[in-house]
Order: sequence, then structure tokens, then C-alpha cells
Amino acid sequence: MIKEMTQIAAECFRTPGQLSVWSSELGRYICPDEKKAMAPAASPNISSEVAKHPSINPQFKLVFLTSVIGTFIFAVLCLVLTFAVGKEPPPLFEKMIMGFFDLAKIGFGAVVGLLGGKKLQAGKPLNER
Repeated sequence: MIKEMTQIAAECFRTPGQLSVWSSELGRYICPDEKKAMAPAASPNISSEVAKHPSINPQFKLVFLTSVIGTFIFAVLCLVLTFAVGKEPPPLFEKMIMGFFDLAKIGFGAVVGLLGGKKLQAGKPLNER
């Protein structure tokens, strides 16, 4: 499951604004334009292999990348502010740093949830997706 989740994440970064579908010949996600350029190979196992990997639409990629970037920004802000205020931060700064840390934790949960949800979507029939 982790391998499939990393494949989904990598495809979101590789082609953010395009639809991606699974290519059983290449064993990775590709854009439909790449699929048209390749010669289709007929195989009875293609449909079952493709059904295990859901297509990734541009809207999902936008939400996923926004979550990743937001999580990264809040984690960096938390680190920078922690180093900037020193060992004994004033209570207000400590609350602000902890707030940024909470936002980074929420973002991490969103990223993992998006990837896990997309992977679990592959097990459902097409009419339930």
C-alpha cells in the first residue's frame, strides 16, 4: 500500500495539471497523451491491473499539492521561529509556535489521508467511486 501511495504522490508532483491514468505496460501513472503515443498492447489482465490503480484527476492533484506545500510552510515556520526566539520564549511566542506546529500536524494528516483515500478508492467498483 505504501508503494502505491508513493506512486500517487510522485505523479501529483510530476504532472500537476493533467489527468493521470495507470499504464500496466510501464507499471506507472501516465497522462492520456502519453498513452496515445504508445501502441496499445492487448492483454486480458490489463483491465484488472488498471482497476487496482484509480485515475488521478487534476482537482485531486491541486488539493494534494496545496496540502503538501501548506504543511511544509508551517513546519518551516515552526522551526525558524523556534530557533529565533531561543531557549526561553515568551508565552505568546510559544503559543504561536505551537499553533504553527498544530497546523503542520493537521497538514500531515491531510496528506496521508488524501493518499490513503485515493488508494482505497481503487478497491471500489467504478459506479461507487
